[in-house]
Amino acid sequence: MQAHKRDLANNNVNRTYSMKSILRFTRLSLTALVLSVFAIGSAQAINPTPSPTTDTMIIGDSVFALSGDIHRYLEQDLNKTIATYARSGCQMIGGNFICSRRNAIPQQYANASKRGIKTVIFNGGGNDIQLNSCAPSLSRCMTLLNDLETEIGRLVAQMRADGIQNIIFLGYYNGTGDAAALREINEFSMNRKAMTYPGMNIRFVDVRSAFNGNESRYLLSDGIHPTAAGSRVLATLIRQAL
Repeated sequence: MQAHKRDLANNNVNRTYSMKSILRFTRLSLTALVLSVFAIGSAQAINPTPSPTTDTMIIGDSVFALSGDIHRYLEQDLNKTIATYARSGCQMIGGNFICSRRNAIPQQYANASKRGIKTVIFNGGGNDIQLNSCAPSLSRCMTLLNDLETEIGRLVAQMRADGIQNIIFLGYYNGTGDAAALREINEFSMNRKAMTYPGMNIRFVDVRSAFNGNESRYLLSDGIHPTAAGSRVLATLIRQAL
């Protein structure tokens, strides 16, 4: 009888533990879903109908799109409308469950109205690296890094063919937390851009020194996206490159 009672008690504990595990997993899944929806919604919410008189556009990923602060600061600083097509989660090559290949950064440009556009501000490649199984190994990611530069070169060539006069690439800062594991890859990629982009007549905005040591103020708790203060710094660096 005592053994039977112990078995019943153990079964109840196991069922309670299993239910708690299921509920915890469900909460985590819902949290991930909400964050994904938020990212998508934020990207869509800050993509205004481009003004027919604008001469500047932004394309890229969530560094621009998640809060929209860089876009707003630039419009305020320059006192003009800037068209933005940037979306959270988007890659230079292909797509993912947050941003499909239809909204990949080259497609953002392809789908945008280029009428009157003389300046393009963009970034890209961060999500390609972060979501690829090669990371955080630099040696394993070399093929991807080469492919990204090839794709960026194609995009820039198309911009030139379309008469774009000023092309600005916003570089990536080094992330914190889990993103800190990508530092070696990011350093290699940014150093490469700093060396090669001037020869391609691309104005490369290297933001690493501005963020180094200021991550607690300039990055959100995810260690990836800029705070309002971080976006203010990025907008200022972009404006200085114009």
